[in-house]
Amino acid sequence: MIAQKLRKLVILSSIIFVIFTFVLGILLLKNLKSAFDVQFKEFSLNVSKALEFQFSQKTKELQRTFDNLKSLFDRLPLSEEEYVFFKESLISNLKTLNIDFLAIYENSGLVQIHYLGEQHSTRAENLLNRLSLKQLTGKSHFFLDIPNSSFPIELFVLYPSPKILKLWEVETPSIILVGKYWTVTDFVKLEELTGASVSYSTNPGNSSLTKLVYSYPLTDQSNKNSGYLVFSKNFTLLTKYLIYVVILVILSIILLISILSIFYLQLKKLALAPFSDIIYAIDNHTPDTVEKYIYRDDEIGSLANAIKNYLHQREQINLYLKELETKNQSLRSLNEQIRQLLEKDVLTGLLTRYVFNSQIERLYVSSKADRIPLSAISIDADNFKKINDTFGHNVGDEVLKGIAEVILKNVRASDFPIRMGGEEILILLPEADIDAAHLIAERIRTKVEEKFKETPYKVTISLGVTQLKGNDTIESFLKRADEALYISKSNGKNRTTVLF
Repeated sequence: MIAQKLRKLVILSSIIFVIFTFVLGILLLKNLKSAFDVQFKEFSLNVSKALEFQFSQKTKELQRTFDNLKSLFDRLPLSEEEYVFFKESLISNLKTLNIDFLAIYENSGLVQIHYLGEQHSTRAENLLNRLSLKQLTGKSHFFLDIPNSSFPIELFVLYPSPKILKLWEVETPSIILVGKYWTVTDFVKLEELTGASVSYSTNPGNSSLTKLVYSYPLTDQSNKNSGYLVFSKNFTLLTKYLIYVVILVILSIILLISILSIFYLQLKKLALAPFSDIIYAIDNHTPDTVEKYIYRDDEIGSLANAIKNYLHQREQINLYLKELETKNQSLRSLNEQIRQLLEKDVLTGLLTRYVFNSQIERLYVSSKADRIPLSAISIDADNFKKINDTFGHNVGDEVLKGIAEVILKNVRASDFPIRMGGEEILILLPEADIDAAHLIAERIRTKVEEKFKETPYKVTISLGVTQLKGNDTIESFLKRADEALYISKSNGKNRTTVLF
């Protein structure tokens, strides 16, 4: 019953919170889109007007230059020398207007092309050769896209008088096409004019939430798009709407805190206060504390009845628990003794084969994964059977204990000295390369020989040393250590052999 009441409260609170957040989010997104559309429309209109005005002014300036020259030709009779002077003057004026070349077209197509500056493009000349008088007639301004170029060509169509055509010894009706290669400077001027970043692309750009992008189409002689001037500008209202988002989050948090506060008050009334009294009753063994709850027809009433019954039986339970704890302590002590018997050899104090079986795979995997060295020393007492047969098994046991004592004193705390069976001993050395392992092996060999120097029986050991290689398995690694030990035995014993 309590769970059902709390569940209903949580569901209702969650629905209110989700609806509130959703409505605010929708309103915010709607306003953000509306503001974005308004600013984009204003931005694109301003850019478009600025470009059209600039292109129109440039066309008028060029036409005015030719018209002024025509007016002079109509008023004054000119000699050949004066024609040359006015031609040079016209070219100078075109250069002042940043014109890079001048091309003359007749019915047959391009007949002359004159470069006014140092810049020259073979690809651009190929494009100009494809134009015809018919295509240019009626045009005043257009662009051409140069393949594999970052900038377009801007072209202006002029309709000169016969006297101006005479400057280039052209007498048939013709059209003059002047043009310029766009450069970085032109884009810098456009950026200063529009207050936006400008780039040239064969494809239109796309706006995003943070940036307004307007693509101005550049048309060619056939009124087809030859490319786009892409203008981009930061969406200045984004910061404002980010503030709105922060306010929305704060309001949502306030609403959520209010919901959680109501939930907590109800939870405290229905469950926390009764539970607190029940806990007090349990801690202080006072059944009267829960007496007021036993008549409730919900989970708390059932729990109060159960606690009351429990408290009456608590002493018996405590006695049982104490008895159980005593038995558990005995069991833990027994387990510890068994573990020590499994891990440590009773005679020598070395680790047992049980430790070897539990650690070898872990050391192997760790060495491979972390690329740290792992070495092994295989040890066998020389002529041990002869000592046993001559002096008895008690002396043999003392020899094994003496060898183990030397080994334990000369290995690191991180090493694993293991009695594999009989007089066979294996030392696993994590984080030790073959040179370090060889030094440890030689130190053990010499110390064993010194320890038993004064005894009536000579005790020496043979050792084999190896290091884990990249292609080794556990079996091949240990087999190589045994092979090194076998070589030491075969070569006269009391020596250390390294195989790698």
